Amino acid sequence: MRIANVLRNSIYSMFLYAMVAVLGILIRQAFTRYLPIELLGLEGLFANIITVFSIAEMGITTVISYGLYRELAHKNEAEVNVLMSIYRYIYFIIGVLVALIGVVLFFFLPWIVRDNSVEWNYVQFVYVIQICTVLSMYFLAYRRTLFAADQKDYICIRIDLVCTLVANLVKFSAIVVWQSYTMYALSALGFNIIANLMISHRMRKEYPFLYTVKVTIQDLRQRKFFVDVKNFLIHKLSYIVYNGTDAIVISSILGLRAAGLVANYVLLCDGVYKLLYKMLQGIGPSIANMVYADDQEKIYRIFRMLDFAYFLLAGYVACLYFIVLQSFMELFFGADFLLDDAYVLAVAFNAFLGMQFENVCNFRNTHGVFENDRGYMVLSAATNLILSVILAHYLGVVGVMIGTIAGLWFIVYGRVQFVFRVIFRRSMKKYWWRHAWWSMVVLLEIMLINEILSATFFASTYTGLIVKCLCAALLMLGMQFLVFHRCEEFRSVCLYAAEARDVLMSKIRGRKSQ
Repeated sequence: MRIANVLRNSIYSMFLYAMVAVLGILIRQAFTRYLPIELLGLEGLFANIITVFSIAEMGITTVISYGLYRELAHKNEAEVNVLMSIYRYIYFIIGVLVALIGVVLFFFLPWIVRDNSVEWNYVQFVYVIQICTVLSMYFLAYRRTLFAADQKDYICIRIDLVCTLVANLVKFSAIVVWQSYTMYALSALGFNIIANLMISHRMRKEYPFLYTVKVTIQDLRQRKFFVDVKNFLIHKLSYIVYNGTDAIVISSILGLRAAGLVANYVLLCDGVYKLLYKMLQGIGPSIANMVYADDQEKIYRIFRMLDFAYFLLAGYVACLYFIVLQSFMELFFGADFLLDDAYVLAVAFNAFLGMQFENVCNFRNTHGVFENDRGYMVLSAATNLILSVILAHYLGVVGVMIGTIAGLWFIVYGRVQFVFRVIFRRSMKKYWWRHAWWSMVVLLEIMLINEILSATFFASTYTGLIVKCLCAALLMLGMQFLVFHRCEEFRSVCLYAAEARDVLMSKIRGRKSQ
């Protein structure tokens, strides 16, 4: 059942985000041709500033989510009602608070945006749109959490699929036909609200037992709600500083044009990451269900199998970034929109480091105990901010990426030690040695593949780029099989893939027979 749920959520997610990624890249290409690139820098700046507003959320989503995982696994409908009522009341208060902060900050925009390359009415408009988008999340989108925790995220994805498709078509027309940034921004906000309203309607049908429960302070104390929120708030603050300040540093030190150029790379890399994340997001709730229901030895075997699968995926992504990302950017946006090759190298390494430990993040997110690794989150934020500000003056955008990579190491270590000390209660030395050995092998493979493909002629066309990607993937696949085919984790991944294939084929045959 878990494999079926993972496959269903993953297939819907992969299809949606593949479509979103393709449309997003086409829209960005049109944006750079028909609208000023400084508007992209402005969007990125405000997106990062408003990310700081999520401090008001205080990590409540995470605290409620791991509670929902446990209660849904035990089919405790009464407790689910209490948790969703807590969620609803607190998010209403947070939404009002964020709206007030947004209004106050509006009057400080002249001190935040000092670049005169964009008309002031556009600056104000972009800011208001970003604020409204955040508010729509607090007042409407919180209901998505229940679907995700119950392994029914595909329901939200179906609705998102339709709304996103229509929204992107409207956005593309707004840029190409009317060359109107106003229509472009309003369409994104409008369809986001429509999608969340439709999900709210579906939730009432899917969970008829849900009703609003009166929640008291005593209820919150019994569930250690305030303790968990206090501890997770440190995580939240640290991650906001770590993840939400790069664009601010770049725009303030290097200018809006540099921020706009970086935004193109971020769009593509985020698109790839979100596609992979959504393709695999069904694994998270399944892990949570398993952690609360199965024995430790079985959980640890599955952990090792999934960990190796994520590692292989990280190697593929890093390889493609290193070999074809710069060629794609030049082909799609033009040579004038390229950054240094060193920036691409840093992006590839950051993706490799982050993605290979994504499985650790999935397991860590099934538990609370937020005080355990909060110190590592603080170190990651401080390291990223300090190094990014210093190195930006000397190395430009490459220096900012170096700060990001340095901060990521602390996040990774904090999660790994949590999983091994709190969940599995095992030594993590062998784990680190395995990843160090695997990483050295994959980095050598990427260098070898790059040498092979750089000596081969590929036309500077989209077809040539696709052929180069396929060649890189096939070469990586062959090398991975030669090196790891005797590895226990590799064999486990193959067995799981075969089982998933059988489940998928049975579903397909079942539908054809109906």
